[in-house]
Amino acid sequence: MNYVVFDLEMNNKWGTKIHEIIEIGAVKINSNIEIVNNFQSFVKPKLHPTISRLIKKKTKIKQEWIDSASELAYVIKTFRTWIGEDDFILCGWGTDDRLTFKRNFEINNINAFEGDLLKNYFDVQKNFIQVYNLPQQISLKNAMDMLNIKPKHDIWHRAIFDAINTSQIFIRLAQR
Repeated sequence: MNYVVFDLEMNNKWGTKIHEIIEIGAVKINSNIEIVNNFQSFVKPKLHPTISRLIKKKTKIKQEWIDSASELAYVIKTFRTWIGEDDFILCGWGTDDRLTFKRNFEINNINAFEGDLLKNYFDVQKNFIQVYNLPQQISLKNAMDMLNIKPKHDIWHRAIFDAINTSQIFIRLAQR
């Protein structure tokens, strides 16, 4: 069994509820709770290809990276191939990214094979809140501070770096 700890970055057009994926980052952890690989890809949005100023400022993702990226259907096929044939559980910080995957699959007519990504999902944030008996949600950064975990990358709101940081919390929880 593998664990795929992932994160997404999204673009949204002001005044809409559509959040299109612009980056996927993930870390693969094996059954021995060891990091074995990582994945990162930018994604070209279908409906709103221009990144908003807010998202550019927050993520530091450049428009040219998105312009030269592949569309989501191709990136998902590549991601699914990277995950491999072994059983896996998709793990994320909260449920927002899982919901964003579902909505983006619908927008892009992505079929059930790629949709199997979502069948086994583990909410790392929810588990963290339960284990540490917290009264409310906590940010990834604050959770790391609480556990005295130094971020591998002190860059926030980039999918690959947030996935790497989330994987550190996942490993800590798995070791308990």
